[in-house]
Amino acid sequence: MKRILIFTLLLSFINLFSQKNIKIYHEKKGDTVIFYADNQEIYPMSVVFSGQPELENMKTPETFKITQVIPAKSLKNRIAYFVIADKKKKWAVKQIPGYLMYIGDVTLKDYDRDYQYDLPFKKGKSINVFQGYDGVFSHQNENSLDFKMPEGTEITASREGVVTDLVKHNNTGCPSKSCADQGNYITIMHSDGTFAQYYHLQQNGVKVNIGDHVKKGDIIGLSGNTGWSSGPHLHFMCYLPKAEKDNARETIKTLFRTGKGDKAEYLLQKKNYSKEY
Repeated sequence: MKRILIFTLLLSFINLFSQKNIKIYHEKKGDTVIFYADNQEIYPMSVVFSGQPELENMKTPETFKITQVIPAKSLKNRIAYFVIADKKKKWAVKQIPGYLMYIGDVTLKDYDRDYQYDLPFKKGKSINVFQGYDGVFSHQNENSLDFKMPEGTEITASREGVVTDLVKHNNTGCPSKSCADQGNYITIMHSDGTFAQYYHLQQNGVKVNIGDHVKKGDIIGLSGNTGWSSGPHLHFMCYLPKAEKDNARETIKTLFRTGKGDKAEYLLQKKNYSKEY
């Protein structure tokens, strides 16, 4: 007797993926059942499963990968396939394990550590970094930078990339973690798989749209004082996506071109930096 069992868990698995423009589906070809994933998002999606599939009378010709990265704007990515062991006996895909999804490639380890970022403001300005890497106010164990600047200061892209996320409707902020979810921001994905985030923008101060390809130096927003903020400033950080329970990213230090742009350095707290390029 030939039979395939796809449990209810698989249905919820498909529906949840669809919410992120991810479609999971299967096809049966002869004695083989193949699972595919379509990703309509503009960024890769990482799927981290909690374990191995539960099968009955089926073989797995290749190891089922717990972590799988689905490329951006891609169709029919094979994520698993199973082959009937004995066609004369009952067979089933009884359960697909639970999973978590993450934006970006959580397996990424190699990236351009020597890339030289531009300062995130227009030529002719000198701006103070009032909180640096591992700062005591809100940057503990975090590689982020706070540039002190009046509200409405034009923010420029420090590196070229694709806008993957933004929030622009908030108009409140306070110097407490309770306001952390009230900030406006822009997230940009770079060609090496890293992301940059520009935070605390003023209400309606976002000047780009999701999917836009921005060039280094393009005006992308206006600084503000929204979210967890003790005063007008721009919070800037770069990060690698990670599949961790309490932190889905790893912030990284970045080199910036300063002065006339003929040298690159890591920015330090309580120091002014000018942009003459």
